[in-house]
Order: sequence, then structure tokens, then C-alpha cells
Amino acid sequence: MALPSVQRVFLESIASSSDPEGRFIEVNGIQTYYKKVIPQSHKHLLQNQHFIPNEPNKPVILLLHHILGNLYTWRHHMQPLADATGCHVIAYDRPTFGFTERPTKWEEGQNPYTQEASVDFAVQLVVNLGYENRKIAFAGVSGGGGIICAIAIKYPDLVHSLILIAPSIRPEDQGPPPIGRHILGSAPGRLFIKIALYQYLPLTLFYHNANSIPDWETVVKPTYRVPLTLPNFYESFSWLMKYFVPLNILPNKDILTQKPILYISGDDDRYLHVDKHREVFDEIASTPTSSTSHPNFKMEFKVINECGHLPQDEKPQEVLNSIIDFLISLQI
Repeated sequence: MALPSVQRVFLESIASSSDPEGRFIEVNGIQTYYKKVIPQSHKHLLQNQHFIPNEPNKPVILLLHHILGNLYTWRHHMQPLADATGCHVIAYDRPTFGFTERPTKWEEGQNPYTQEASVDFAVQLVVNLGYENRKIAFAGVSGGGGIICAIAIKYPDLVHSLILIAPSIRPEDQGPPPIGRHILGSAPGRLFIKIALYQYLPLTLFYHNANSIPDWETVVKPTYRVPLTLPNFYESFSWLMKYFVPLNILPNKDILTQKPILYISGDDDRYLHVDKHREVFDEIASTPTSSTSHPNFKMEFKVINECGHLPQDEKPQEVLNSIIDFLISLQI
């Protein structure tokens, strides 16, 4: 049996000291860091050696973070979501980010750093964790929101509902412009990435007021900076930019309208203005199939005040309450 790579051993060592509840699972050949929580009521049953109720119709909630984020961004949401809905809740570090392995080689046609690969990766993670027969309530922030839209388009039967948090949906909103991606995907661009992220990560542009976040300087900011010290981070981020092709979402908006959607925006989103978010939501909601073929599907747009591009970080309780209310309204 082949020995694990040095990168895997190092990542597992660092991750275990960071969060003992985190786990690794192999997905498409990549050692993937994830966290799963179950309702407290189920934990009590297990502690008393009782069976957990089998609820095959209850969906699993899967959370996808933003570019330059990791599963830490869902620290305020996972257990409360599980307790309020009775669902299993999963978050993971997308390839390039957090403690997930960063391959330096791949077979032809299996590049893990493309947007399409990110779509299939999330689905395969669900399968590998044993939830292939469950519907998934997807929640994604920024670029993660774009990915879950693409999942709904490609795998509509898998999706229970979509929770879009400041999502990047239009092609021009999905990452840097083409010239920027070309530069960042080059060797000189890699050096720029290293200098810029070392100095500025996490990007305060994404927040209305980062200093309003509890423990920003002492805990939150250092935690988001941990990946800067991990193997192959800058190389993989450069590859992510080099191979980045925007997902084709809005031309398939008629498929999106076949699912309940909660769309959340901060009122001070400086990356994607709240008015742009409203335009995108209105374009999806006004699709004829949304009111004719599926008149009972819920579509909701919510604005959170004094909040930037990352509401789950800046206003976690408001985001949590909105998600719980939305899912309960669907009789989850």
C-alpha cells in the first residue's frame, strides 16, 4: 500500500490541532477536509446507545464557502442549523482552500482547479459521505453560490433548495476579468498573489466593518490566514485563476426556478452591489416557468443592513435566522 504524501501528513497534523471535529475523506483522489454535525438530539440518542431515527425524506444541508475562505466561515451556523431543522449539516474546504489537499499533478481531463470540476467535486463529496440517496439543501456564498447554481442546473434531481448568499452568478461577476485571470495565472502573477495576500488577507473590502466582528484581530483574521502557510497554496490559487472559466448559469435560469430559492445580500456589498443582486434575483424570479410550472416554489430576496459581501461572517445570526425560517417554511 502506498504511503501518504508528505503534504497529506502535514495537513492532517495541522488540521487535527486546529479543530478536533474536522475530518478528512478522499474525493476524486483529493484528501478533503470537512466537518459534519448532527442534531444534539441525535447525539443524545447515540450516547444512550439508541438508534437515530431514519428520515430518508429529510435533506442534508451542504455549505460552500467563498474564494479565499474555508469552512471556518460557517462556524456560527452548523450546529444551530442542525438543531433547528433536524438535518445533518456538512461544510468542506474547497480544493485550493483551507486544509484540503492541493494536487500538483493530474490526469488529462481531471484538472481539479476548474469551475466545472468544483461542481462535480461537491456532488462526489455527498456521495462519498453516504448521502447519495438524499436531497441536498445547498447554501453557498459568493463563488460558492455560483457553484451551487451550476449543481442545480447539472443535477436538478439532487437539489432540495438553494440558499444564495451574495452569489457570483453573472459571468462578469465570477472572479477577476479575463486579463486579470491571465496575469494571476502566470509566474509573475503568482509572486503578486503571494505579496498581496500575505499583506491583505482577509480582504476588508468584503466587509461593511470588519472590526465589528468579535475577535476579528485575535481569532478570525489569523484563522483565515492559516492557509497562507500551507503547502502549494499559492501555486494552486494561481492555477485556479489560470483555468478559471465562468459557469454558464443565467442562460439556464429556467432550471433554477424549479427549486425554492433564498437570496441574501448585504446592503453595503462593495464587490457586487445590492442593486446588482436584486437585478439577478428579479431576472431569475421573472422567468415564466417560475410562476407557471412551479407556482408553489418559494423565492425570497432578503437584504441585511450594515453588511458587506460576506453576510455569514459579518451578520451570522441574521443569516442563520433567515436560513432556518426559509427551510422551516418548506416543511423541512
